[in-house]
Amino acid sequence: MKSFQIGAKNTKVIFLHGLRGHGLSQQAALEHMVKNLGVSLVSLELPGHGEESVQRHCLVPPYPQITESICDEVKRQAQSTEQVILMGYSFGAALMILAAEQLETDQNFIPEIAGIIGVSTAFDVGHNVPSWQLMLSKAIAPISRFLFEKAWRLSSVLTIHEMNAELISPDKTVSRAIERDPLVYKGRIPLATSAQVYYAGVESKEVLKRLSIPTLLLHSKDDPIALAPNANTYGDNVHLRLFEKLRHNCIDGISREVVSARKAITKFIANKL
Repeated sequence: MKSFQIGAKNTKVIFLHGLRGHGLSQQAALEHMVKNLGVSLVSLELPGHGEESVQRHCLVPPYPQITESICDEVKRQAQSTEQVILMGYSFGAALMILAAEQLETDQNFIPEIAGIIGVSTAFDVGHNVPSWQLMLSKAIAPISRFLFEKAWRLSSVLTIHEMNAELISPDKTVSRAIERDPLVYKGRIPLATSAQVYYAGVESKEVLKRLSIPTLLLHSKDDPIALAPNANTYGDNVHLRLFEKLRHNCIDGISREVVSARKAITKFIANKL
């Protein structure tokens, strides 16, 4: 018996949310973008997030360890697929870029990495952190982790500020939905986590310069959390779409620019099928 593939490749889109989010925090936008494409969509959840955030306050392991976990899960999810598209938002996008490099060099990983999609990628978040914290972050991060685990009441001195939903999106409907979502953590976060976000962003920026995987970056010029990247930083395989007045979220909401961003993602995925 012979068989022949006709039509789209067997494709899985694997998504990772950002800091404070959870595996289903952007479910509606994700479903909308892949609707009618015939692909499978999987959303991962960072440790310390979602239901765990009540107890763990978004405390995450060192970012290389998270990257390894992502790679393990992508391998598990992609066992019967021909290709995968790795997609992430903010911190999740930086981690997906790091995972892409590891998977691309893994001879045991069979599926093709057809593309990377980074939404408001956390390449450059250092401006949000006091300079002394950045200088001492490698030393402070383990102290922050130790205090959180062993002396919780003292750990509050080594935390970052509470969430401001208005910095994420100018759309009041979106910011209200974030504020009402019980699984989005809004309190103070250990500096151990913010250090991982910063260093993952710095490394992923350099990694993307080396990769040849087709990549779509979407970013708003007025993003106050992660500064918009420069198109000249990367090679021809990286396409950067810049938007106006979307702040730190290019895919949630109903504005014309958000719709345009979602269409760009849908088109990018469709072109890989």
